[in-house]
Amino acid sequence: MTNYVCRYPDGAAGLGLLFVRTCHVPAAFAIAASAVAVDPHVRYPLAGLIALLLVLGLATRLAALSLGVAAAVAMAASSSIEPWLLVGHVGGCAGLMLLGAGAYSVDARLHGRRVIHLHATTPDRGADD
Repeated sequence: MTNYVCRYPDGAAGLGLLFVRTCHVPAAFAIAASAVAVDPHVRYPLAGLIALLLVLGLATRLAALSLGVAAAVAMAASSSIEPWLLVGHVGGCAGLMLLGAGAYSVDARLHGRRVIHLHATTPDRGADD
């Protein structure tokens, strides 16, 4: 069965995924600031690591998963209007987990498309000269 899903979309879809990744970077620091149960010497470097992974597009699905889990945990401890914003962040992280990083990422360079050039004549068959 042929898989018709593009693993690392380029064009407008790739730019959209790049935009979504970069928009979740401030959310990582905002969620880290709201996590008062964790030591600040731990939460801010972790938020910086998640933000760096999202911007570069390296291990994007893992970074989106960890940010989504952190947003879901912060949603339980927040009040009034913040939970609705965190629901949006959880939804965006779920989208990144499902779609991946896009073509404009390190993941696409490491695991993306490969171009194989097939020649009409192979060395063992010879040419029709």
